[in-house]
Amino acid sequence: MTVTATKTDELCRQSIQAYLDLKGIPYTQEDHYLRLKDHDSLVVDTRVTPSKPYETFYWNSRGVGGNLFHFLHQYEGLDSSTAMKTLEKIRPALSRHEKNMSRVVESKPRVYEQWRWRGRQPTHASFDYLTKTRKLSPKLIQEMYKAGLLRELRNGDAFFVWYDHQHKEVGGDEQGTSINHQKFGKRGTRKKVAWGAKKHFGFHFSVNFGNQPERLYVFESPIDALSFAQMHAKEYHGKQRFLSLNGSGSKVETITKFIGEFGVPKELHLGLDTDLGGFNGVLKAKQQVDWLKSLNIPALNDMKLVIDQPDHKYKDWNEQLQKNQDKSLHQQSFEKFYQENKNRFIDKDKAKVHTQKQSQNQSPMFKSYTHAMQH
Repeated sequence: MTVTATKTDELCRQSIQAYLDLKGIPYTQEDHYLRLKDHDSLVVDTRVTPSKPYETFYWNSRGVGGNLFHFLHQYEGLDSSTAMKTLEKIRPALSRHEKNMSRVVESKPRVYEQWRWRGRQPTHASFDYLTKTRKLSPKLIQEMYKAGLLRELRNGDAFFVWYDHQHKEVGGDEQGTSINHQKFGKRGTRKKVAWGAKKHFGFHFSVNFGNQPERLYVFESPIDALSFAQMHAKEYHGKQRFLSLNGSGSKVETITKFIGEFGVPKELHLGLDTDLGGFNGVLKAKQQVDWLKSLNIPALNDMKLVIDQPDHKYKDWNEQLQKNQDKSLHQQSFEKFYQENKNRFIDKDKAKVHTQKQSQNQSPMFKSYTHAMQH
């Protein structure tokens, strides 16, 4: 059977949510996001927009995502031929089910509305969760409240506030404080980015404040950033900035935009998780760094890349903080990191070292920040 390119595209872009429903794959739903119960790092975005005319998924722990075709390949383990045959076979059933589904269609970008994320006093729920469950320093958390970087929402959740370089509030991360594994899966708590939050941005804070940091530390979540700062910030002098990507592989473009807005650091430190998603995130970040250096801007050429992952027996920096008093720091060059980690993952044959300079046409988002970095 010959399938045209148009028909192939239509088959691949069928509803992921409809497939989950038909197959009885359990998930939890928050707004337009679906989180699978058996793999809580796999999230489906059901929004349909002019720039994203079909549903997509992203599997954070593995650093992969895409449309329904990619879902069948990654989640169900089907090869390309079998996946296409499956999509063709179930198309009528998916189409019938999709007609009865309510779909979120956005004709224009959602604007962040600060009032929807207003805080409350006192802050007992978020403070207790962050200090007792996550083992963060009470003094550090109080400083976050005082600086306006953290507040407690009306539902008791913690909200990590995002500010741009003009100190305008542009988004935030909501971190649940009530543990409910039945509702939220393995993670046990609500975790999401505020609607309308600034694209390619994230929670950040500075130690020894200054306009341009000597070191920029990058993590997958605000709590990981705070955990690392608690353990290691005092070991270094000079200006340091800590940034959360709110994910790994799919969010590394945040690094480039952040550098363009806040300045080029002398050192870029990647403290991503020790799973496959974190590994692929480091590879993608290395690709971006190589492209930046190809611009031949002196500050970028001199920027040093350092890998600061926790010990491999811990998933992330907060887990190391919670479970161990060992605060040793294992810094590596990218080359050493890659050699030590490439054999740890099932998909190692797909992981490529991005050492060649990248074409500007390959990374259109970078162009808008070239001018800012040159000044």
